[in-house]
Amino acid sequence: MAFHRVLSDASYGKTCSLPGILVRERTFRELIAYVARECEPVDLEGVQLGQPCRKLRVAFTFDDGWSDNYATALPIARAKNIPLTIFVCSGLVGKSVPFWPERVVASVRAVQPMPGDSEIYALIESLKRCTPEVRDQHLAKLSEWAFKQGISIEPSNVDQMLSWAEIKEMDGQGVKFGSHTQTHQILTTVPVETAYQEVQDSKAAIEGALKKRCDVFAYPNGNWSSATRRILAETGFRLAVTTDCGVWNTKCDPLAIPRSNVHEDNLVGLTGRFSPAMLAYTTFWRAWRIMRANSRTGSRVQQQSASPTA
Repeated sequence: MAFHRVLSDASYGKTCSLPGILVRERTFRELIAYVARECEPVDLEGVQLGQPCRKLRVAFTFDDGWSDNYATALPIARAKNIPLTIFVCSGLVGKSVPFWPERVVASVRAVQPMPGDSEIYALIESLKRCTPEVRDQHLAKLSEWAFKQGISIEPSNVDQMLSWAEIKEMDGQGVKFGSHTQTHQILTTVPVETAYQEVQDSKAAIEGALKKRCDVFAYPNGNWSSATRRILAETGFRLAVTTDCGVWNTKCDPLAIPRSNVHEDNLVGLTGRFSPAMLAYTTFWRAWRIMRANSRTGSRVQQQSASPTA
């Protein structure tokens, strides 16, 4: 499963991150308890595919490297002995509000106090398809317009990234770290040379900081291609995860492993509390349906039912 952020109610109301990457602390706590009881939590790097299992195997991964992974998610996971893998952008470690989507949200909220989530989401999705240069121009225009109107754009102070000290401490506690590129460039939208540099520099930085091999990777935004896959293979990565929903088993490409993106809205029921039925429907059952569809159509990333991992 792919997570990003776990926030307290207070932080949840302040963040500029989109709802699609957020989970409330109480929801995560109940989810962890459920998975520890009903499933088999596994370490992403130690998954043994093809071996029989009585329970669904579940791997917990986090993308980006937000500071709440340390402050909020880690204590909850450790209490139930749940292994975590965190994919960090090495060039953004220790930064405040380093990602452009949070800056877009802060800008739009500043000029339009009550914008709809769908409006902001549509704008961000359109900017994802732009080159970094065009995207930066759009952000500059937003800032310039706000400045001319005398509007101050103040991103939330809860949107902080992990520091190297926190990463090293977590590493010492058994958390595994992988690469999410250097600066979260969507690799399919940048030149091959840029993509290669992003991957290579991030790997080198993480290995230098932790004094151990880094050979697992998460594609920013889940976007990958045969060219980006080749870059990972050439730079020595052993596993890479996408955000393509599905089940990981022996027929999956190890450099294009499917994951189910998990956020608050697909974990809670009508009462607003964690719902095992909602989790099963939005995550486990959906992944199973895609697996079956791929098996029937003979898709390139073909999957089978033995020993799956969500």
